[in-house]
Amino acid sequence: MHWHSIDYRKRDGAKPGTPFDRGFWLHLPRAMPLCRLVGHRAVVDGTTGFGPDDPGSRWVCCDRCGTRPDPQGHLDPARWNIGDPYDDERAPEPHHPLGRPTRATSEVPGPWRTSPEGVIGGQVVVGKTFGGIGIDLKLGHAGSEHTLAASITLNPLGAVYIHTEGYGTWLQRRLNPTGYHPKRIEFRTYKGSVYWTLGTDRDSYSKGDPRWRHGSTVIDPRDRILGPRRHTYDKVGDPVTATVRMPHGDDHGVTLQLERCTTGRARGRKTTSWSVDWESNGIPYKPDGTGRYTGSAVTVSDRSVQAGTWPHHATAAIAASITTSRDRHRWPVPTAAVEAPA
Repeated sequence: MHWHSIDYRKRDGAKPGTPFDRGFWLHLPRAMPLCRLVGHRAVVDGTTGFGPDDPGSRWVCCDRCGTRPDPQGHLDPARWNIGDPYDDERAPEPHHPLGRPTRATSEVPGPWRTSPEGVIGGQVVVGKTFGGIGIDLKLGHAGSEHTLAASITLNPLGAVYIHTEGYGTWLQRRLNPTGYHPKRIEFRTYKGSVYWTLGTDRDSYSKGDPRWRHGSTVIDPRDRILGPRRHTYDKVGDPVTATVRMPHGDDHGVTLQLERCTTGRARGRKTTSWSVDWESNGIPYKPDGTGRYTGSAVTVSDRSVQAGTWPHHATAAIAASITTSRDRHRWPVPTAAVEAPA
């Protein structure tokens, strides 16, 4: 048994409003009392293909505990169906205790693992996270990294994510034995609506799904009475070229477009604010040059728009934002930098 953890704030950089963000993995031996007593029950496992011309993949596992031989084998999908017993009888020339593959490109399954391990892992976030408030349960497919997974999100208070690797394979093989899509059950509230998913594929959506299995409804009375909150953007004037001067000594040309943002509901008071969309050939934020920002948006004040100084405020905001990213990726400090007062 062993475990390890990662502080994501140190690895990816601290995020405002998130004082704690850590992942953990606990590696434990698999018990498998019945299989240790009477032996494994070898069956064919695998995934179906993405289309009619793709037969998918086949390998061998235990029908009870889900443990795979090492190597797991690579069988001919034209001959072996998922769920078939794997035995020597169907192999024309038995070569291995578990049998022999049917063609040269196949791989013979190896012996059963004597001390298989499973993993229980997760992540704990304190503070702001993505999404709203909800609960999510996931049942993986045969090729999933996570066999079972669950999460509880209480944004902006935090979230807890739990998953297993290996544990729960018996359940997965009976409820989701084929295909590439995990099954999920989810209830979530976000921006005035509640969303639900009941046993549907996690990464796909079909118009044929009944609404009780996959749908949403508005629960915010303001949305019901006054209409949903909308943001509309209107371009004001022509694009303006400007220069972003970074404190590290490099300058970059950008194109700025002033936009008026109107926020409000169909019935009710509306507010106006200003934003500036910007584009460039790429402003680097990683020391090795692999990461570049080519565009985004910043906000400017109404006073700067009235005074005509909004381009200066926009370029300053762009420089400040990219400087923050450079600090997070340990961009070298300028040699002429002024030391901060103690």
